[in-house]
Amino acid sequence: MAAFLSLLPFVAAAVAFAQSPSATVSWNNVTGTANQAFPTDVGFLGTMGYGEQPYNAQNDKLNSSEFLQTYGIETRWKPKDADQDKANSDDIFRNLGTTSPYRAADDLFPETNQYRNLPDECVIKQVHVVHRHGARYPTSETSEGAPMFGEVIANATKDNKLGASGDLDFLKQWKYPIGAEVLVHQGAQELFDSGVKMFYDYGKLLDNKTDHKIVVRTTSQSRMLDSARYWTLGFFGWNAPQQVDIEVLTEYENQNNSLAPYEVCTNSNKDSFRIGDALAVQWREKYTADAVKRLQPMLKGVKLNAKLVYGMMSLCAYETVGVGYSNFCNLFTKKEYEGYEYDIDLQFQGDYGFMNPTGKAQGVSLANEVIDRMSQTEFDQAAGLENTTLNKNKTYFPVDQRLYVDFTHDDVIQSLLTAFNYSQVADYLPIDKPDPNRRYRSSRVTPFGARLVFEVMDCGKSGNATRYLRTKINEAVVPMDQDQGCSETKPNGLCKFNEFINHQKQNAIKDAKFQLVCFGKNGTDFTVTGPVTNGTV
Repeated sequence: MAAFLSLLPFVAAAVAFAQSPSATVSWNNVTGTANQAFPTDVGFLGTMGYGEQPYNAQNDKLNSSEFLQTYGIETRWKPKDADQDKANSDDIFRNLGTTSPYRAADDLFPETNQYRNLPDECVIKQVHVVHRHGARYPTSETSEGAPMFGEVIANATKDNKLGASGDLDFLKQWKYPIGAEVLVHQGAQELFDSGVKMFYDYGKLLDNKTDHKIVVRTTSQSRMLDSARYWTLGFFGWNAPQQVDIEVLTEYENQNNSLAPYEVCTNSNKDSFRIGDALAVQWREKYTADAVKRLQPMLKGVKLNAKLVYGMMSLCAYETVGVGYSNFCNLFTKKEYEGYEYDIDLQFQGDYGFMNPTGKAQGVSLANEVIDRMSQTEFDQAAGLENTTLNKNKTYFPVDQRLYVDFTHDDVIQSLLTAFNYSQVADYLPIDKPDPNRRYRSSRVTPFGARLVFEVMDCGKSGNATRYLRTKINEAVVPMDQDQGCSETKPNGLCKFNEFINHQKQNAIKDAKFQLVCFGKNGTDFTVTGPVTNGTV
């Protein structure tokens, strides 16, 4: 493993952001138009910025009796007042929402944990994986919490106004150390490990070869493409290029792409539809209030507010995966970290999930593709934002594979679950009082390296077997006991395959109302004044 990590091709430098594509856009090398069938150097890499090199042998001063067991990132921190609150490190690192390092969701559906082993009479025939990229740096916008706090401290330092003491004394020497958006070493590790894990889980599926390499799809953003590469390295080994073709879908404005639907679904990007963002801002004022009061006396030259405290909590997450160590982590209490996670829960359920009227629409294109490949039906009709040019070509959209892997973003996985109506994670989230027993937690559903897996299997005697489907969210077996079309509820999460397929064909596209919610006029074609409960209007 150490040898693998030493080969990671990251170039560290002072933080400098590079934006691709340039003002002149060339489409001659993208998938479907290039001289080679599966180009990977297609441009459109998105913003890329590299941060400082880690130096934990020098910088990590945490005195703990626990041994470090996470490939170098420091996750032994406990929240402030941990003894008083009976808190441990999980109360930080499993409460970081979508910026949590990957962990199997062992507490998402505890009632199915005893059924994780496949029934003896069942044989897996096909697997579909929808995978989030691994841990990354934050986006480059200073409106995001972490870089915004970094800029505020940099300005106060430059103007000789910064004063820090007590728990914040480290800010005297602190400089924003992280880059923007690219995959970090922890993310590479998450994806490589996932590939290894899935090889042991599903490698035998590739015994029956098709007449083509396995096609794995990803988008063109750098962290997405690198995630696909590290995963295939873990699954296939060094000769992965001889066994798999990586199909890169251009992630650029106005380009249809089921793995990045927000680029084209116009309404989803309007402020009036960013319901989760608005709810999170209101909630943030509540859960950060005590921290603002506690920390302000230790900080001169900067007036703290809810947004800056959110940025400090974000830095715990991003510094940990980016440089391996963060002094921000033990500044906040268990209750405050629970509030931080709920902040991100509101953002994702409210912007991409069941509380957003475009939630189903943003996921329905990928849902349509998954159904086609599950049922081995050639692509016929777009549900919304599929790239029809590629999907009507068997080279790029084969339906004869036994293993499919798509790499996408956390919000797309959230929307896919919404389009398939996995209401098991459809909790309606109020802004005044989080339910501690809610199912939906973004840290369990879409952490860094998240994976949504659909297993298609035959159960029963050969020649008289029944086909079933099982769904796993980060290894947690979903109890298929809600509106997924399953006529019988099994404690092991099995659903009759044909019932699931027929239900989705009849309902997923219809319920998403893609054209209406993505391009209709609010107040004329429909009326949206706040959160919804079913992911559509």
